[in-house]
Amino acid sequence: MPLALDLAIRFLRRRTGRLLRGTALAAFAAVALAVTALVITLALMRGYTDAIAAALQQGNAHMVGFAGYRMSIGEANGIAAEIGGLEGVLRATPVTYLSGLIDDPAEPASPLPITIKAVHAPPRYTDLASWPETRPMPVILGIRLAEQIDARPGAITTVRLPPDSGTWIVPSLQLRVVGTFSLQFAEFDNEWILVPLDRVQEVMPDVGAAGIEIELDDPMAVDEVRQPLETRFPKLLFTDWREMNGSLFAALRWQTISLFVVLSLVVAVASFQVSSALVVLAIDKRRAAGTLQALGGTPALVRQVLLLSGLLLGCLGLALGITIGCVSSWLLSAFKVVRFPEGLAQVYMVDNIPFHPGLVDILAVAVVGLALVGAASFWPAWRASREDPVSALRAA
Repeated sequence: MPLALDLAIRFLRRRTGRLLRGTALAAFAAVALAVTALVITLALMRGYTDAIAAALQQGNAHMVGFAGYRMSIGEANGIAAEIGGLEGVLRATPVTYLSGLIDDPAEPASPLPITIKAVHAPPRYTDLASWPETRPMPVILGIRLAEQIDARPGAITTVRLPPDSGTWIVPSLQLRVVGTFSLQFAEFDNEWILVPLDRVQEVMPDVGAAGIEIELDDPMAVDEVRQPLETRFPKLLFTDWREMNGSLFAALRWQTISLFVVLSLVVAVASFQVSSALVVLAIDKRRAAGTLQALGGTPALVRQVLLLSGLLLGCLGLALGITIGCVSSWLLSAFKVVRFPEGLAQVYMVDNIPFHPGLVDILAVAVVGLALVGAASFWPAWRASREDPVSALRAA
């Protein structure tokens, strides 16, 4: 073990005064608490981003190829079959989107705005393998929409569509509820319904396919799959879940960076407690430092000893803070502590937020914390190393 490190450990372990003991414990606790808060906050932001990303990937598929023209169902089926055979593609299916209003029995004069998603087969998150042969047309409602209009399985509800150009007649669809889905994402659970595409075309022959929904083996591999798709199908405009929600994820990134900077200032304030502890340590060990220099130790060695003492004290607090932060994040996620009622869920877009401490975030906290502790430790170590050893021995 290097001499400087050995002396630093001895300086910290052999505390002779209550003042030194108190300042060291205060510095240790301050760094640990500040780092804990920083880790939990970053875990919250990462978990929030992951929750939104997971819901978007399920609700809108990983990629969508939109048609810039009226695509027939037959053509859409052919393109979907061709895309589905490509490497990296798990599933491809024609899809179309309609807007409408759904009747609310409690408020007949105030129907609720909805988005209608028509697909060939029910998505996996609906727990239905295929559309049942029911009359009228089957429909799957978002869980909160179903609760709001009190639509239980088997109930019949009415959806009103926008009138065609040049007419005031409002077309409507009679739908039988066959199930609900929950993505824990406010927009989908409150406003979306799913219906079979072929049955929609039976009722509305002029409705074609809006595009092709594509589900990938790896949701993050959209760039690798998108390039060959754009080359092979130039008539389709491809976009992915990240691009469609780019502004949202950019805002979350900036918010995470802002919180990291603000809470790093809290860690910086806590690091000055380490600086105070080193000042007390330098006074308490003044005679030992003078003796060390009298025996041939250089001022640089004294500076290294005190600097390492501050770093050891700060690193212990840093390690404890990261440990407490990770354990607390796991407990907060396991018990779903951050849950929102319906009103707030519409604001935050998700029902609950998990806590996901990422490795990159933890490394960033460790590096920044170590740098701040080192910076706070340098000044008292430098000042102590400049003291005349004879004066130190006489004063002691």
